[in-house]
Amino acid sequence: MRHKTLAILAACAVVTTCGEAQAQQPAAPAAVPDQMPFDVPYGNSITADRAADVVKAIVAEATKSPRNWKLAISVVDTHGDLVYFYKMDSTQQASVTISQNKARTAARYRRPTQIFNNAMQTPAGAYIATLESPSPTASPGGIPLVEGGKIIGAVGCSGATGDQDAVACKAGADTVK
Repeated sequence: MRHKTLAILAACAVVTTCGEAQAQQPAAPAAVPDQMPFDVPYGNSITADRAADVVKAIVAEATKSPRNWKLAISVVDTHGDLVYFYKMDSTQQASVTISQNKARTAARYRRPTQIFNNAMQTPAGAYIATLESPSPTASPGGIPLVEGGKIIGAVGCSGATGDQDAVACKAGADTVK
């Protein structure tokens, strides 16, 4: 009986050790793309008049019936500096800064802020908050403005849900070709 118990314990120890060894094997590295993602060159910065047209399209999208989205809308140049700002009546105060941060993030990182939001939903995405100071805004609603294949600025919307902000911003970004 004692011999059988020792044999069973030894077998359990072997299975446990082999299971731990397999669990510690590193995962195969992800394929490295040949092309750099979001490699969109910068062009001449958007003008205030063009930015006003972008904002008009966003306001039209935000107020389509039955919508009543109250947004702060920021348009920035290629450096992420404010070119045009508009706050709809009754927009929450915090959205002013958030819209500017979304636009700045989209311009400086050359990608929609939705990308950062998606990454932050994964355990590995926690590093994003440490990229720079201030850290990139990881919320939908910041979109680069691309004309002729070059970034001329970005737009950021805040005040509704992130998805609503993104829909409104896209309507404005789509006016730039």
